[in-house]
Amino acid sequence: MKTRTSFATFAVVVAVTVTTLVIAVAVDKNQKPIVGLTPPEVRWFTPPYYTDGRQRAHMLGDSSRGGDWVDRVKIPAGVRALAHTHPQAEVVTVIEGTWYVGEGRRFDASQLKAYPAGSFIVIPAGIPHFIAAQDGEVVLQLSGTGKFSTDYIEK
Repeated sequence: MKTRTSFATFAVVVAVTVTTLVIAVAVDKNQKPIVGLTPPEVRWFTPPYYTDGRQRAHMLGDSSRGGDWVDRVKIPAGVRALAHTHPQAEVVTVIEGTWYVGEGRRFDASQLKAYPAGSFIVIPAGIPHFIAAQDGEVVLQLSGTGKFSTDYIEK
């Protein structure tokens, strides 16, 4: 009787161990690796719609193709963008510098609000707004879903 109990216990231990290993291997194969970029690894480029010195970097996904994405935008000192809208919400974190944003259908410097590094801004889809980098270079992180596009109200 003792031998049967010992064998049964051994069989259960082996079964549990094998099941655990099979699950661990399955989880390992389905697990995605950590993705990380250090500042020197960020690849900046100039999309054709930026003609004022701004640059963009795809951090995750591709904002020009749609789906979920995270981009960075580098805006040189003195650059401003006239009133425009986006078909999707613009979710922004200021990484470096101070970003100025105003709401309205015409650029009006008196309506600009300063957002220093660390600020978080959500501009809802379709809201006319304008921006400036008055005090120096600005780096933003944008995230969204769907293909990024800008519709200028002012030309």
